[in-house]
Amino acid sequence: MPLIHVRSLPLDPSIAMPSAVKGLTKDFSKATGIGIEHITATWEFFPPGHYAVAGRTARRQPRTSHPVLVDLLTPDFNDAAEIRKMLKAVASSIAKRAKMPKGNIFINHRQAHSGRVFDAGKIVEW
Repeated sequence: MPLIHVRSLPLDPSIAMPSAVKGLTKDFSKATGIGIEHITATWEFFPPGHYAVAGRTARRQPRTSHPVLVDLLTPDFNDAAEIRKMLKAVASSIAKRAKMPKGNIFINHRQAHSGRVFDAGKIVEW
């Protein structure tokens, strides 16, 4: 069930986004031991000029400002060590796939609670 939602300004055109997104799911699966069939990843781009940091906008994704923003949603049964492993896996994969320094990646982790998720036509409990 981990959902990895990435948002950034447009990346260098040489980066093949379908490969980057697929690679993110593979890297995450390998690093965490979670089956790839349970992992979902999206990557959206802010339109140029629609993301400001310290009052400045940018047209393309800079390497030292305007961090790549990531929302990581996981079930609430993961302990702190597992969550740290997941955060590191996402950061490493994005750094590799987007050719971005880890220092310019911001990841927010959120927990999905049993009985508060609707998936595959039903309320999911674990």
